[in-house]
Amino acid sequence: MSGLAAAGATGGKQALRSTRMRRRLCEAAIAVLCEVGYEALSTGMIAARAGVSRGAQTHHFATKADMIVGAFEHLLGSWEEARVAAFGGPELKDVSFEVYLRFVWREIFSQPSYVAALELMLAARVDRELGERLRALLASPTGERNLRWRQLLRFPDEKKEEQFQYMTLCLLRGMAVHSSFNRSDAMNETVLEAWIELAKTLIAAEATGGKA
Repeated sequence: MSGLAAAGATGGKQALRSTRMRRRLCEAAIAVLCEVGYEALSTGMIAARAGVSRGAQTHHFATKADMIVGAFEHLLGSWEEARVAAFGGPELKDVSFEVYLRFVWREIFSQPSYVAALELMLAARVDRELGERLRALLASPTGERNLRWRQLLRFPDEKKEEQFQYMTLCLLRGMAVHSSFNRSDAMNETVLEAWIELAKTLIAAEATGGKA
């Protein structure tokens, strides 16, 4: 192997190790957020959970804010990976609302990792810098989410569609809080099925101009 090829192979291995280290740190940050909340979280806890030195952590994420933002970005990416694995890509034209709602509840909102997202939403209320950085990260995913909902609902009235989407998101977030508090899925599953039945009626009505 030539010196240039060897250097390239070494560089590739280092890049892979760096990517894996960042992933471990991000996953550790999410786990610690779920366990102790944002206020109690420290970078030392994250390094210990990831099994890395503080120096290695600060090499990848210089500050607590950098670490948290990186973890949130990783979380958003994991949700997108789950969607692609379930549906084969961003297109949802042939997916029913019922199927998609069950997917987002069971694979995203009901997962312990979603508690980390809720913790960050609450922290962003009072931490202006954190809020700005998280909102910047969300700008593109939010636009993509809205497009997915248009494919799912197809309401002639876009304002009604936005309202229904917002109501559904509020329901899912509320269910996530409920689940994290009482550790029981039975009521949430019942509520989810009830919302699906209501949604079917509304979607049918909107598709026929309110004559369903």
